[in-house]
Amino acid sequence: MSTDDTSGAVAQGDADSSSLAEDAQRILREVQRILRDGEVAYVPDRAAQDLLLAAVRLFSAKRDHGSQLTAFNADGVTATDVAVTAVAMTKVVNLELFELALWAGWSNI
Repeated sequence: MSTDDTSGAVAQGDADSSSLAEDAQRILREVQRILRDGEVAYVPDRAAQDLLLAAVRLFSAKRDHGSQLTAFNADGVTATDVAVTAVAMTKVVNLELFELALWAGWSNI
């Protein structure tokens, strides 16, 4: 691979990241509109699952690569939102809450 090929790959990565950031903001605005307008029932379950899966995998990978980002701004979500989602996710992977607490104590999550 020549130097030009490498810079093209980096430029493509930057373009993909920019596009992803724009898509994330667009999706966030659309979800906020859906919640505001009471249209949650019209969102397919699979769409909600796919968005959550993508966010969880990306967030975890960012943390694994040393990022210290927080999950989100506290003003954008309630404790109930977090609890409902966290409990549902732990059930999917058969993780008990006490195991999660131990993991948090042992690692730098």
